Amino acid sequence: MTVVLISVVAGRANADPLPVPYSLTALAASAVTATAPFDPPGGNDWHCVPNAAHPRPVVLVHGVGGNGEDSWQSYSPMLYNEGYCVFAITYGALPGAQGPLSGVGGLVPIAESGVQLREFVDRVRAATGAARVDMVAWSEGTLVGADYIQFQGGSEAVEQVINLAPIWQGTQIAQPLVSALEATGTYDATAAALAPVCASCVDMLTGSAFITRLQASGVYADRVRYTDIVTTADREVIPYTSGVRDAPNATTIVLQDICPIDLSGHNGLSEDRTVGALILNTLAPETITPIPCQPTTLPYV
Repeated sequence: MTVVLISVVAGRANADPLPVPYSLTALAASAVTATAPFDPPGGNDWHCVPNAAHPRPVVLVHGVGGNGEDSWQSYSPMLYNEGYCVFAITYGALPGAQGPLSGVGGLVPIAESGVQLREFVDRVRAATGAARVDMVAWSEGTLVGADYIQFQGGSEAVEQVINLAPIWQGTQIAQPLVSALEATGTYDATAAALAPVCASCVDMLTGSAFITRLQASGVYADRVRYTDIVTTADREVIPYTSGVRDAPNATTIVLQDICPIDLSGHNGLSEDRTVGALILNTLAPETITPIPCQPTTLPYV
């Protein structure tokens, strides 16, 4: 079902709050300066003990080309400030990648990244003692999370998932090229040539073997709750409605239904004040704080 969510949480805050830069500038700057092990502000404290207000750790799952540090400059400190134990995975770097290249994640086949996510969540649960986690996934991370839940046993470990710009039906961003390659009979050869550099780029396309398998699985697991946040200004998930799927345990939020003047695009969903408020409200809906609404600094980005 598609609904408008109008409230947000003010949870038990940490005593020493971190700055929360709601700006793509922070993401861009961190993409240059991020270093292994790619921990975001307030995240990956392996001694963190969940509290009674927030008993489930929150696992953050980045998108293609990103890592746990640069992708979560806004929402990791935001969640930390609210008293959550926050953990951000860096997955899918190319085999043998060293130095800065080890922080260019999300490139290997999505099924391989799903295994890495399973191992990471197992580590989070062991460190915190939590039986289940909540998850916030963005872009390709929505598919990695879905692979983990649908095919790697993650439905036993995940309570709910908040998906930012999900890609359930794949993206048609490269459809003109795909159509041309198919017309000339060179699509398979081109996909095979791309695989060593970015196999996930092929996996994310509409009609790929991965998307076909995910669709056949039903996308959602019955015992997991889903909130999918999409933006009409998305220029990478095409059409943006690829992330819309009806299910009894799923809620779809179109950002512009909440704030019509917020034209954040695909990347903007990772650092948006309105989206941040929606995330907090979804994680802890029992308390309410107003949701901000303001014009986008960089629309459609």
